[in-house]
Amino acid sequence: MGDPAGIGPELVVKSVKKLESLGSPVRVYCSVSILKRYGLNNFEKFCNVSFVDVYPGCEVEPGVVSVESGKAQFAYLQSAVEDLKRGLLWGVVTLPINKKAIRLAGFKFPGHTEYFASVFGVSNFAMMLANSKLKVVLETVHVPLKDVPSLISSESIFKKLLLVHRYFPDEKIAVAGLNPHAGEGGLFGDEEERVILPAVEKAKMMGIPVCGPFPPDTVFNKAVAGEFGVVVCMYHDQGLIPVKLTGFSESVNVTLGLPFVRTSVGHGTAYDIAGKGLADNRSFLSAVDFALNLKKRFGVKM
Repeated sequence: MGDPAGIGPELVVKSVKKLESLGSPVRVYCSVSILKRYGLNNFEKFCNVSFVDVYPGCEVEPGVVSVESGKAQFAYLQSAVEDLKRGLLWGVVTLPINKKAIRLAGFKFPGHTEYFASVFGVSNFAMMLANSKLKVVLETVHVPLKDVPSLISSESIFKKLLLVHRYFPDEKIAVAGLNPHAGEGGLFGDEEERVILPAVEKAKMMGIPVCGPFPPDTVFNKAVAGEFGVVVCMYHDQGLIPVKLTGFSESVNVTLGLPFVRTSVGHGTAYDIAGKGLADNRSFLSAVDFALNLKKRFGVKM
């Protein structure tokens, strides 16, 4: 359910009929008391949706950071992870957490992605953001922009390309440059020739359909036009801005490389509208659909 003080509970309530209609059973890790506050009652009427009351009696104020909301959202996450480890789940769709609140509860990771990777011992993983027009994969994620040049590496980019090809073997991949005009032959930076291009060439030698590095200001137009299926980006906002611009309400966050399916909404806790009945559930439903499609493509085991 994500942060009980955010829009997660409202998204669950607005989406529960759709979840009930899915062919796959669904468990909602939550605080039932919060869902009742948003108008969900008669829990026994649902056949395919069960509600795991992980943090009973949760009391939080919508839109307010608190230790209580941090403890609750961390508890939901830990409970889902335990069921993943026990083989009870084939995948998980996460609603947004509030990073400040969950850190007050002892969560020491930048986000869901890094937490799942650590718990399941995965070193080669990647964050992908997708909508119906564009899919991007990030080389670096939640790091300061000033640190990006020192954090990208040929080996890491190459591993990202292997992951993308594993999930989308029939799609052409583009790689975005780091600098304006992709460095302009070294005039505006040499990371393209020194770091990015060797990874692209190595992937090509393995038969992966990849091109680049391309100037970041043109590569997304090429992808939206259908020339490329996925764009590998060097930093967070380089990838997220075009995805959210071309389809914010349907954007989905996907973690590649985990031993289970993991998707998430493409937005945050939206404290400014929490508790006001204004939350848009399209991203959540897109995340559910994306998870089901990945399961069909790969089976339970990834």
